[in-house]
Amino acid sequence: MNAEETISGKEKLWNGILEMAQQMGFAACGCARAVPLSGSLEEQQYMQAHEKGHFGRMEYLRRNIDKRMDPALLLPGAKSVIVFLAPFSGGGPCISSDGLRISEYALGEDYHKVIKDKLFRIASFIEDSIKTKKSCRVFTDSAPVMERAWAVRAGLGFIGKNNFLISPQAGIKNFIGTVITVAELPYADKTVPNGCGQCSRCLDACTGKALYSPYSINASKCMSYKTIEAPLEDADNERTTYDPPVSYSYKWIFGCDDCMNACPWNRFNKPGWKEFSVNCKVLEGFSAKGWMDMAEEDFNEKFGNSPLLRAGLKKIRQNILR
Repeated sequence: MNAEETISGKEKLWNGILEMAQQMGFAACGCARAVPLSGSLEEQQYMQAHEKGHFGRMEYLRRNIDKRMDPALLLPGAKSVIVFLAPFSGGGPCISSDGLRISEYALGEDYHKVIKDKLFRIASFIEDSIKTKKSCRVFTDSAPVMERAWAVRAGLGFIGKNNFLISPQAGIKNFIGTVITVAELPYADKTVPNGCGQCSRCLDACTGKALYSPYSINASKCMSYKTIEAPLEDADNERTTYDPPVSYSYKWIFGCDDCMNACPWNRFNKPGWKEFSVNCKVLEGFSAKGWMDMAEEDFNEKFGNSPLLRAGLKKIRQNILR
């Protein structure tokens, strides 16, 4: 096969991937060469956060760091990391009648499954095209993959001062999915320059001061960490009764969007997939009393296929009463 045929084959495959991504509703798609991140700025920043204890009790961030920094350890022979942005913007967080807030990303179905189902179809297309089985692996916030770093290298955006990926074309509210493959593809030839400038709105909006300086976050102080990932308090100290009236003008009970919502790049957000907002109206109807009166079985029936399951009903109750 000569060079012209090789390039033509890559471009044909890549065009097919782009077409599928567009048909599936992804806001953007890009590709980076699969190389180790060892010695990179991304690795340095990650290890600094690790050494400072900024991961809180999220032990999974301390495991498999070698795999996190080298895609070939996740898929032997990896040559390409394809990155996809799936929009979830729906106009803001869910707010109940008494001011309880739930992060916008958690208002629908489990995004891991929704996105992976589409990425598996793209992976099958790649494997059929190159006639090589098990030549792809699919990830969505579920394995040791430096998704934001790969998105930057794939030319999809830059990392903002709030540590989120920001896309000039698709804003800030996007899930990131990746396909690592042994197929060679056209790679992004340039990265997007940082667009934060002198803006510090995200830092100003972080009430817990988890964003202690631009591009630096102590996750253990983040409201999202506290309301989702932080361990349950001692059961002996948990309040079990609800004494109305209780009214909150501003209280996160699952996640926190403050730094994200403060970002001017929100004006470029794409409409979120409908799967990511199917529970919005239901959740708006739950007051503090509704959550306190809910049975575990009802919670699992209503939200068993939702990001809310990550925290669980008991944790959400503790968040209301804290």
